Amino acid sequence: IVKTQFSPLIFKLYVLGATLGSIYSVPPLQFKRFPLLAGGIIAVVRGFLLNFGVYYAVREALAVPFVWNPVVGFVSSFMTVFATAIAITKDLPDVEGDIKYNISTFAAKFGVKNIAGFATGMLSCAYIAAMALPFLPMGQGAFNVAPMVIGHALAILYNLKIFKRLADIQELQIGDIKEYYRSVWNLFYFEYMLYLLI
Repeated sequence: IVKTQFSPLIFKLYVLGATLGSIYSVPPLQFKRFPLLAGGIIAVVRGFLLNFGVYYAVREALAVPFVWNPVVGFVSSFMTVFATAIAITKDLPDVEGDIKYNISTFAAKFGVKNIAGFATGMLSCAYIAAMALPFLPMGQGAFNVAPMVIGHALAILYNLKIFKRLADIQELQIGDIKEYYRSVWNLFYFEYMLYLLI
């Protein structure tokens, strides 16, 4: 149906999504067992395909011609970074069981605070880039400056505050880890709220 109703670009994006979803979860490959491969797939699907692909598929379904949109480009890029952060932190709440049963995850291999710190650093860099974008030649006039700067400044402050709280705890409890992971998702949803304004 997709091939007959949509352009070759949308069909290729659909095939890419179906292929990645299959190799992620269907035996014998089941790339979800390998942290690096699983993270890459999650980042591409949740970051790029769900933002760029769905946006342009809807436009095409409504018979609106393809026009490059810098906001959609930003959303797709930003959420790919964000999805990568989610992918590397998704196993944090399960770290005790992963260590006990010798399941290879980033959290089990490198430690909760190291992975949380890496994810926090990655998101902080993305927020700084987002705040700078409206002032760069490619972003001037394409974005609403106030929500891009103020919204992302608030997000980075929240991000750093939650990580500092986790980093300062001597004996981590599962509740502390879950609170940090929940904060990553809070930021994820906050970003989609910002998209209504930028």
